[in-house]
Amino acid sequence: MNKKFSIHETVSEYIPKLLEKTISLEKNDEYDSNIQKLGTSNKIFLSQKAKEAIFDHIDWNKDTANNSVEQGGLLIGHSYEDKENKRIIGYAKNAIPALTAKGSMAYLKFDHHTWKLMMDILDTMNEDSEKNEDLQVIGWYHTHPGRLSVFMSGTDLNTQRTMFSKDWQFAIVLNPQKQIWRAFSESEAKECNGYILKS
Repeated sequence: MNKKFSIHETVSEYIPKLLEKTISLEKNDEYDSNIQKLGTSNKIFLSQKAKEAIFDHIDWNKDTANNSVEQGGLLIGHSYEDKENKRIIGYAKNAIPALTAKGSMAYLKFDHHTWKLMMDILDTMNEDSEKNEDLQVIGWYHTHPGRLSVFMSGTDLNTQRTMFSKDWQFAIVLNPQKQIWRAFSESEAKECNGYILKS
């Protein structure tokens, strides 16, 4: 049997908004990322809501059975082009934990079911938004638990290049037990500054 289909709507590719001087990003210095080797002037800011979603998911500052394996999820918000300083500013308004992801001490896997669940949550967020914000997936986060340091492993780099390769997409790696994190951006996962906002 031949099936026919038609396209009812097309959506253009996401383009970062231009950074406006009116956007206020007051950071909370207590939670700055732990820079090792800055590779780009890009920056990412996490709202308190995004921080709480991530920290609750990964049991920040605790040592639990759940966070003894890698955990992760998506960073949701917008990216802005700062033409004056030739950089991208990411603003994660929220985060979506990948609650059905498969993790071990050395890897994290998002399968199709996990992706669908997260995309359904994003659709609901956008439908419920009073401001019609059309929030985007601006990156991902994941943990390196226990004694591991926070860096982009070969597998992480492959994930970044495959799934989050736009110059406006970011990656965050956190160690909940050590209470450290680092931020990266673009397809090559160059380290950038990461901040958590006061409000």
